[in-house]
Amino acid sequence: MSAPHPSAASRDVGGRRDAARALLQQPIVTESGDRETFDLVRRHAGSLKSIFADRLGYRLVVAPTFVRLVKAPLASTAPHRTLRRPDGTEFGATTYACLALVCAALLEPQTGDRITVASLLEQVRADARDNGITFGDEISEDRNVTAALGILCEWGVITEPDHERDEEAAAEAYLEVNRDLLPHLLATPLHEMPNPAASLTRAEQEPAARRLYRRLIEDPFVARDELDDEAAAILARDRPELARSLEEEFGLVLEVRAEGALAYDPAGMLTDEAFPGSGTLKQACLLLVSELTERFGDRAGATLHVDEQTLDTVLGELAADRSRTWKSTYVRDLALLRRDVVDLLTRLGLARRHDGGLELTAPVARYRPVPAESRRR
Repeated sequence: MSAPHPSAASRDVGGRRDAARALLQQPIVTESGDRETFDLVRRHAGSLKSIFADRLGYRLVVAPTFVRLVKAPLASTAPHRTLRRPDGTEFGATTYACLALVCAALLEPQTGDRITVASLLEQVRADARDNGITFGDEISEDRNVTAALGILCEWGVITEPDHERDEEAAAEAYLEVNRDLLPHLLATPLHEMPNPAASLTRAEQEPAARRLYRRLIEDPFVARDELDDEAAAILARDRPELARSLEEEFGLVLEVRAEGALAYDPAGMLTDEAFPGSGTLKQACLLLVSELTERFGDRAGATLHVDEQTLDTVLGELAADRSRTWKSTYVRDLALLRRDVVDLLTRLGLARRHDGGLELTAPVARYRPVPAESRRR
């Protein structure tokens, strides 16, 4: 007997959910960059617009050649998510400034659908001088410009022509510009903002239900003490409905404990940083939380405060034991290791900074060592 075929309705729900999950991971999708996802989003555009607007206060722009999910600013307590270079290092202030200058140059009225790299660099340098921005030496300038162009290529704002088919592009380095997408990189046009800080705030007061849903979608872990009374009451009262909506609309599973709540993806796809993972930094984070909970945790899921001295001591012991396999820069510079470990644990929602040390949050219980007698059963 053959397995029953999924109904048209279930396929429709599944397709819409896949499209919503894709947009959370990749808020800008171009027709040329990812045709399959682009077509999927356009197929479910109407229902997706309603879900994102009603549930999260997000705006979905559907254009002929791209789709753009315009998100609202997160709460100040939410983990910071920065742009990164291909090697994983975060953008600094100068690189962000360079990215803004490149976008401004591309938005110049005289800039068409194609621009030479030389003229783009000339405009960026001129604007930098006019605004008192310095990139440092030539190597630093090249590194920052390359990072800015790389992220714009990733977003589909600029592309490099096929030099084998384009003789003009082969003769001089050109970039093709998606001018229709450029104005949608920011949630609000700059000329409509009274000051730069306004880009991080919302004029209207968001309903508590929307703020809660957004936190559950975007944050690795939402501590109960970070919720206002109204949001906490909604979490307690409407938990079954929240769980149903999160699963149906985004494929997420809601888990609520005394310390807080998280909506996690069983498939492990909806994350901007996989954990655990390879590399010295992720190994150090995993070993640190395991060691701290084993030494000082009274019970699984309990909030654990670790002072700066204890943090340094445990990290030092871990680095000494693994000096031959860990990245040498981290073994030599424990201050650098501590800084990057704290940053990563904070981004993952596994810890919060607390009086110079750390406060481990409830999800670290997932990485608590399993007692030997339990493993033998």
